[in-house]
Amino acid sequence: MTGTDFIPISVATLMPSSAVGIDLFQTEQDSGRVTLYRGADYPMAHKDLQNLQQRGITRLFIAKESQARYQKYLRQLASLPMEDTRVPMRVRVGALNEVVREALTSSLHAEDTSQAVASASHFGRIVARTVTSSAFTAGDLFRVLHHDYTTFTHSANVAFYNAVLADKLGYSVEEVGQITTGGLLHDLGKLEISEAILCKPGKLDEAEYREIKKHTLTGFRKLANRPELNFGQLMMVYQHHERLDGKGYPDGNVADEIHQWAKQCSVVDVYEALTSQRPYRQPMPRQKAMERLNRDCGTAFDPEILACWNSIIQSDLIR
Repeated sequence: MTGTDFIPISVATLMPSSAVGIDLFQTEQDSGRVTLYRGADYPMAHKDLQNLQQRGITRLFIAKESQARYQKYLRQLASLPMEDTRVPMRVRVGALNEVVREALTSSLHAEDTSQAVASASHFGRIVARTVTSSAFTAGDLFRVLHHDYTTFTHSANVAFYNAVLADKLGYSVEEVGQITTGGLLHDLGKLEISEAILCKPGKLDEAEYREIKKHTLTGFRKLANRPELNFGQLMMVYQHHERLDGKGYPDGNVADEIHQWAKQCSVVDVYEALTSQRPYRQPMPRQKAMERLNRDCGTAFDPEILACWNSIIQSDLIR
Protein backbone atom coordinates (compact mmCIF):
# COMPACT_ATOMS: atom_id res chain seq x y z
CA MET A 1 0.00 0.00 0.00
CA THR A 2 1.06 3.61 -0.57
CA GLY A 3 0.79 6.62 1.72
CA THR A 4 -2.51 7.57 0.08
CA ASP A 5 -4.03 4.28 1.30
CA PHE A 6 -3.87 5.47 4.91
CA ILE A 7 -5.68 8.06 7.03
CA PRO A 8 -4.37 9.71 10.23
CA ILE A 9 -5.89 9.07 13.64
CA SER A 10 -5.27 10.85 16.92
CA VAL A 11 -3.14 9.09 19.52
CA ALA A 12 -5.39 10.75 22.11
CA THR A 13 -8.17 8.31 21.16
CA LEU A 14 -6.20 5.19 22.07
CA MET A 15 -7.07 3.35 25.26
CA PRO A 16 -4.22 1.95 27.35
CA SER A 17 -4.36 -1.83 27.89
CA SER A 18 -6.99 -2.23 25.19
CA ALA A 19 -6.66 -3.51 21.62
CA VAL A 20 -8.35 -1.28 19.04
CA GLY A 21 -8.91 -4.21 16.69
CA ILE A 22 -7.23 -2.33 13.83
CA ASP A 23 -3.65 -2.40 12.56
CA LEU A 24 -1.90 0.85 13.51
CA PHE A 25 0.85 2.31 11.34
CA GLN A 26 3.47 5.04 11.72
CA THR A 27 5.63 7.03 9.32
CA GLU A 28 9.39 6.72 9.46
CA GLN A 29 10.98 10.07 10.26
CA ASP A 30 13.70 9.91 7.61
CA SER A 31 11.96 8.30 4.64
CA GLY A 32 8.32 9.09 5.38
CA ARG A 33 7.53 5.45 4.59
CA VAL A 34 4.48 3.96 6.34
CA THR A 35 5.30 0.93 8.49
CA LEU A 36 3.32 -1.26 10.90
CA TYR A 37 3.42 0.06 14.48
CA ARG A 38 0.96 -2.19 16.31
CA GLY A 39 -1.06 -5.25 15.18
CA ALA A 40 -4.84 -5.26 15.47
CA ASP A 41 -4.98 -7.60 18.47
CA TYR A 42 -1.98 -6.22 20.37
CA PRO A 43 -3.01 -4.01 23.33
CA MET A 44 -1.54 -0.53 23.84
CA ALA A 45 0.28 -0.22 27.18
CA HIS A 46 0.64 2.96 29.24
CA LYS A 47 4.36 2.99 28.53
CA ASP A 48 3.67 2.88 24.77
CA LEU A 49 1.47 5.97 24.97
CA GLN A 50 4.02 7.74 27.15
CA ASN A 51 6.74 6.90 24.62
CA LEU A 52 4.69 8.35 21.77
CA GLN A 53 4.08 11.49 23.81
CA GLN A 54 7.76 11.89 24.63
CA ARG A 55 8.61 11.56 20.94
CA GLY A 56 6.04 14.24 20.08
CA ILE A 57 3.95 11.82 18.02
CA THR A 58 0.27 12.81 18.11
CA ARG A 59 -0.91 10.86 15.06
CA LEU A 60 -0.75 7.28 13.87
CA PHE A 61 -2.36 5.88 10.73
CA ILE A 62 -4.88 3.22 9.78
CA ALA A 63 -5.71 1.71 6.39
CA LYS A 64 -8.63 3.44 4.67
CA GLU A 65 -10.65 0.24 4.68
CA SER A 66 -10.48 0.25 8.49
CA GLN A 67 -12.13 3.67 8.82
CA ALA A 68 -15.64 2.35 9.49
CA ARG A 69 -14.31 0.04 12.23
CA TYR A 70 -12.36 2.92 13.78
CA GLN A 71 -15.46 5.13 13.79
CA LYS A 72 -17.41 2.34 15.52
CA TYR A 73 -14.67 2.13 18.16
CA LEU A 74 -14.80 5.93 18.66
CA ARG A 75 -18.59 6.02 18.94
CA GLN A 76 -18.51 3.30 21.57
CA LEU A 77 -16.01 5.29 23.63
CA ALA A 78 -17.87 8.59 23.21
CA SER A 79 -21.24 7.09 24.16
CA LEU A 80 -20.13 5.38 27.38
CA PRO A 81 -21.84 6.81 30.50
CA MET A 82 -19.86 9.54 32.25
CA GLU A 83 -19.87 7.34 35.36
CA ASP A 84 -17.71 4.76 33.54
CA THR A 85 -14.27 5.61 34.88
CA ARG A 86 -12.48 2.96 32.81
CA VAL A 87 -12.11 5.52 30.02
CA PRO A 88 -9.68 8.37 30.84
CA MET A 89 -11.21 11.79 30.18
CA ARG A 90 -8.43 12.52 27.67
CA VAL A 91 -9.44 9.47 25.63
CA ARG A 92 -13.15 10.22 25.93
CA VAL A 93 -12.71 13.80 24.73
CA GLY A 94 -10.36 12.70 21.94
CA ALA A 95 -12.86 10.13 20.71
CA LEU A 96 -15.74 12.61 20.93
CA ASN A 97 -13.80 15.20 18.96
CA GLU A 98 -13.14 12.71 16.14
CA VAL A 99 -16.76 11.52 16.08
CA VAL A 100 -18.12 15.07 15.99
CA ARG A 101 -15.79 16.07 13.12
CA GLU A 102 -16.70 12.98 11.11
CA ALA A 103 -20.45 13.36 11.69
CA LEU A 104 -20.36 17.07 10.88
CA THR A 105 -18.38 16.46 7.70
CA SER A 106 -20.74 13.71 6.55
CA SER A 107 -23.97 15.60 7.27
CA LEU A 108 -22.80 18.87 5.74
CA HIS A 109 -21.33 17.17 2.66
CA ALA A 110 -24.71 15.51 2.13
CA GLU A 111 -26.26 19.02 1.88
CA ASP A 112 -29.18 17.76 3.99
CA THR A 113 -30.15 20.50 6.43
CA SER A 114 -32.41 18.20 8.44
CA GLN A 115 -29.58 15.70 8.88
CA ALA A 116 -27.13 18.47 9.79
CA VAL A 117 -29.44 19.91 12.47
CA ALA A 118 -30.27 16.47 13.91
CA SER A 119 -26.59 15.52 14.06
CA ALA A 120 -25.57 18.86 15.59
CA SER A 121 -28.31 18.62 18.21
CA HIS A 122 -27.39 15.04 19.12
CA PHE A 123 -23.70 15.78 19.55
CA GLY A 124 -24.40 19.11 21.22
CA ARG A 125 -26.06 17.20 24.06
CA ILE A 126 -23.20 14.68 24.34
CA VAL A 127 -20.56 17.42 24.36
CA ALA A 128 -22.50 19.29 27.06
CA ARG A 129 -22.61 16.22 29.32
CA THR A 130 -18.88 15.73 28.85
CA VAL A 131 -17.77 19.35 29.35
CA THR A 132 -19.95 19.87 32.43
CA SER A 133 -18.61 16.70 34.08
CA SER A 134 -16.59 17.30 37.24
CA ALA A 135 -13.77 15.20 35.76
CA PHE A 136 -13.37 17.42 32.68
CA THR A 137 -10.68 20.07 32.33
CA ALA A 138 -10.10 22.46 29.44
CA GLY A 139 -6.67 20.92 28.98
CA ASP A 140 -8.34 17.61 28.06
CA LEU A 141 -9.85 19.43 25.11
CA PHE A 142 -7.02 21.72 24.02
CA ARG A 143 -4.66 18.77 23.64
CA VAL A 144 -6.84 16.77 21.24
CA LEU A 145 -8.27 19.34 18.83
CA HIS A 146 -7.15 19.47 15.21
CA HIS A 147 -6.13 22.83 13.78
CA ASP A 148 -6.22 22.31 10.03
CA TYR A 149 -8.18 24.78 7.94
CA THR A 150 -11.46 23.21 6.92
CA THR A 151 -14.96 24.50 7.63
CA PHE A 152 -15.75 21.25 9.44
CA THR A 153 -12.74 21.34 11.77
CA HIS A 154 -13.28 25.03 12.48
CA SER A 155 -16.97 24.50 13.30
CA ALA A 156 -16.22 21.54 15.57
CA ASN A 157 -13.54 23.50 17.45
CA VAL A 158 -15.78 26.55 17.82
CA ALA A 159 -18.53 24.30 19.17
CA PHE A 160 -16.25 22.73 21.79
CA TYR A 161 -14.90 26.14 22.79
CA ASN A 162 -18.45 27.48 23.09
CA ALA A 163 -19.32 24.55 25.36
CA VAL A 164 -16.37 25.19 27.70
CA LEU A 165 -17.09 28.93 27.81
CA ALA A 166 -20.84 28.46 28.34
CA ASP A 167 -20.21 26.11 31.26
CA LYS A 168 -17.77 28.60 32.82
CA LEU A 169 -20.32 31.40 32.36
CA GLY A 170 -22.84 29.42 34.40
CA TYR A 171 -25.30 28.12 31.82
CA SER A 172 -27.27 24.95 32.56
CA VAL A 173 -26.31 21.63 30.95
CA GLU A 174 -29.29 21.96 28.60
CA GLU A 175 -28.23 25.46 27.56
CA VAL A 176 -24.62 24.34 27.09
CA GLY A 177 -25.94 21.69 24.70
CA GLN A 178 -27.96 24.25 22.77
CA ILE A 179 -25.00 26.63 22.53
CA THR A 180 -22.76 23.78 21.36
CA THR A 181 -25.29 22.93 18.66
CA GLY A 182 -25.30 26.57 17.55
CA GLY A 183 -21.51 26.45 17.35
CA LEU A 184 -21.58 23.36 15.14
CA LEU A 185 -23.97 25.11 12.74
CA HIS A 186 -22.58 28.67 12.90
CA ASP A 187 -20.72 28.51 9.56
CA LEU A 188 -23.29 26.48 7.63
CA GLY A 189 -23.50 29.27 5.06
CA LYS A 190 -19.85 28.82 4.07
CA LEU A 191 -20.80 25.66 2.19
CA GLU A 192 -22.17 27.98 -0.52
CA ILE A 193 -18.79 29.71 -0.96
CA SER A 194 -16.21 28.33 -3.37
CA GLU A 195 -13.08 26.61 -2.05
CA ALA A 196 -11.03 28.98 -4.19
CA ILE A 197 -12.14 31.85 -1.96
CA LEU A 198 -12.17 29.97 1.36
CA CYS A 199 -8.66 28.59 0.82
CA LYS A 200 -7.11 31.51 -1.02
CA PRO A 201 -3.47 31.82 0.12
CA GLY A 202 -3.37 35.61 -0.23
CA LYS A 203 -5.50 38.56 0.79
CA LEU A 204 -9.10 38.55 -0.42
CA ASP A 205 -10.09 41.26 -2.86
CA GLU A 206 -13.19 43.36 -2.28
CA ALA A 207 -15.49 41.12 -4.33
CA GLU A 208 -14.24 37.97 -2.58
CA TYR A 209 -14.71 39.55 0.84
CA ARG A 210 -18.30 40.44 -0.09
CA GLU A 211 -18.86 36.76 -0.92
CA ILE A 212 -17.43 35.67 2.43
CA LYS A 213 -19.68 38.11 4.28
CA LYS A 214 -22.78 36.49 2.76
CA HIS A 215 -22.32 33.29 4.78
CA THR A 216 -24.06 34.56 7.92
CA LEU A 217 -27.27 35.43 6.05
CA THR A 218 -27.08 32.29 3.91
CA GLY A 219 -26.75 30.08 6.98
CA PHE A 220 -29.56 31.90 8.77
CA ARG A 221 -31.90 31.47 5.81
CA LYS A 222 -31.17 27.74 5.68
CA LEU A 223 -32.02 27.32 9.37
CA ALA A 224 -34.61 30.02 10.10
CA ASN A 225 -37.64 27.73 9.73
CA ARG A 226 -36.25 24.84 11.76
CA PRO A 227 -38.58 24.51 14.78
CA GLU A 228 -35.98 22.52 16.75
CA LEU A 229 -33.62 25.53 16.84
CA ASN A 230 -34.19 28.44 19.23
CA PHE A 231 -33.62 32.15 18.70
CA GLY A 232 -30.22 32.17 20.40
CA GLN A 233 -28.90 29.42 18.16
CA LEU A 234 -30.11 31.25 15.05
CA MET A 235 -28.43 34.43 16.25
CA MET A 236 -25.15 32.54 16.68
CA VAL A 237 -25.36 31.77 12.97
CA TYR A 238 -26.49 35.25 11.94
CA GLN A 239 -24.61 37.57 14.32
CA HIS A 240 -21.26 35.88 15.11
CA HIS A 241 -19.41 38.51 13.04
CA GLU A 242 -21.12 41.51 14.64
CA ARG A 243 -19.06 43.82 16.90
CA LEU A 244 -20.08 45.86 19.92
CA ASP A 245 -19.03 49.07 18.13
CA GLY A 246 -21.26 48.40 15.12
CA LYS A 247 -18.41 47.74 12.68
CA GLY A 248 -19.28 44.10 12.13
CA TYR A 249 -21.64 42.39 9.71
CA PRO A 250 -24.23 41.62 8.37
CA ASP A 251 -26.23 44.45 9.99
CA GLY A 252 -23.73 46.51 11.97
CA ASN A 253 -25.60 45.79 15.21
CA VAL A 254 -24.23 47.31 18.42
CA ALA A 255 -24.02 46.25 22.08
CA ASP A 256 -27.36 44.90 23.33
CA GLU A 257 -28.65 44.44 19.78
CA ILE A 258 -26.34 41.42 19.60
CA HIS A 259 -27.51 38.23 21.30
CA GLN A 260 -25.37 37.03 24.23
CA TRP A 261 -24.78 33.66 22.56
CA ALA A 262 -23.59 35.41 19.40
CA LYS A 263 -21.21 37.59 21.45
CA GLN A 264 -19.81 34.42 23.00
CA CYS A 265 -19.49 32.72 19.61
CA SER A 266 -17.68 35.77 18.27
CA VAL A 267 -14.91 35.48 20.89
CA VAL A 268 -14.17 31.79 20.34
CA ASP A 269 -14.65 32.03 16.56
CA VAL A 270 -11.86 34.60 16.28
CA TYR A 271 -9.69 32.73 18.79
CA GLU A 272 -10.06 29.50 16.82
CA ALA A 273 -9.24 31.24 13.54
CA LEU A 274 -6.09 32.81 15.00
CA THR A 275 -4.77 29.59 16.56
CA SER A 276 -5.38 27.32 13.56
CA GLN A 277 -3.56 26.76 10.30
CA ARG A 278 -4.59 29.12 7.51
CA PRO A 279 -3.65 29.05 3.81
CA TYR A 280 -1.87 32.39 4.27
CA ARG A 281 -0.22 31.98 7.71
CA GLN A 282 0.89 29.61 10.46
CA PRO A 283 -1.13 29.16 13.68
CA MET A 284 -0.67 31.89 16.25
CA PRO A 285 0.47 30.89 19.78
CA ARG A 286 -2.39 30.96 22.27
CA GLN A 287 -0.92 33.77 24.37
CA LYS A 288 -0.41 35.97 21.32
CA ALA A 289 -3.94 35.22 20.11
CA MET A 290 -5.33 36.32 23.46
CA GLU A 291 -3.32 39.54 23.27
CA ARG A 292 -4.92 40.20 19.88
CA LEU A 293 -8.42 39.59 21.25
CA ASN A 294 -7.77 41.73 24.33
CA ARG A 295 -6.87 44.69 22.11
CA ASP A 296 -10.47 44.62 20.88
CA CYS A 297 -12.06 44.24 24.31
CA GLY A 298 -15.09 46.52 24.54
CA THR A 299 -15.01 47.44 20.85
CA ALA A 300 -15.43 44.08 19.15
CA PHE A 301 -15.85 41.73 22.13
CA ASP A 302 -17.96 41.74 25.27
CA PRO A 303 -15.61 42.43 28.23
CA GLU A 304 -17.27 39.96 30.61
CA ILE A 305 -17.28 37.12 28.08
CA LEU A 306 -13.71 37.85 26.98
CA ALA A 307 -12.53 37.95 30.62
CA CYS A 308 -14.07 34.53 31.17
CA TRP A 309 -12.35 33.11 28.08
CA ASN A 310 -9.09 34.71 29.25
CA SER A 311 -9.38 32.90 32.58
CA ILE A 312 -9.94 29.55 30.81
CA ILE A 313 -6.89 29.99 28.57
CA GLN A 314 -4.64 31.33 31.30
CA SER A 315 -5.55 28.57 33.76
CA ASP A 316 -4.57 25.98 31.16
CA LEU A 317 -1.33 27.75 30.15
CA ILE A 318 -0.03 27.78 33.72
CA ARG A 319 -0.83 24.11 34.41
